[in-house]
Amino acid sequence: MHTRIICVVLVLYSGKLLAADEHVACQQPNAYAGYSADALRAIARSCKVAEVADLFYHRASHIHQLEKYLLFEHTLNKLGDSGNIAYIDSYRIHIGMAEALLSKELAPDATQTLNRLNRIYERSGEIAELRFRGYDLIANRLQQWLREKSNI
Repeated sequence: MHTRIICVVLVLYSGKLLAADEHVACQQPNAYAGYSADALRAIARSCKVAEVADLFYHRASHIHQLEKYLLFEHTLNKLGDSGNIAYIDSYRIHIGMAEALLSKELAPDATQTLNRLNRIYERSGEIAELRFRGYDLIANRLQQWLREKSNI
């Protein structure tokens, strides 16, 4: 009799035990401020929902890209070249606006919103990387094509 009760209790609480491995941020995807890129990657590895994990990976990649761009521009400024950080600012602002507009709808079960935000991170990151490498014409064409294709 005791064995059956223990089995029933274990079955009922097994979902909570499995979720314990997950970082608390995985259940609140809009609470990510103050984490470093490495911390965001660690959070992403612990998330059970793939879309939430992707979002934390994209956030970590965003931080990493911004650091890379700013370091590069800072190094150029030391060498005497004038810095042009407009592409960095536009990338940062675009991501910030997307996060702000979609943050109210972010939840682990809001798959459509998570997918949309993940697409914004991917596209914005790709355009910023093209601009960073000097492929402004290709970045402009991609940006125009995305405007025509979607409402993002």
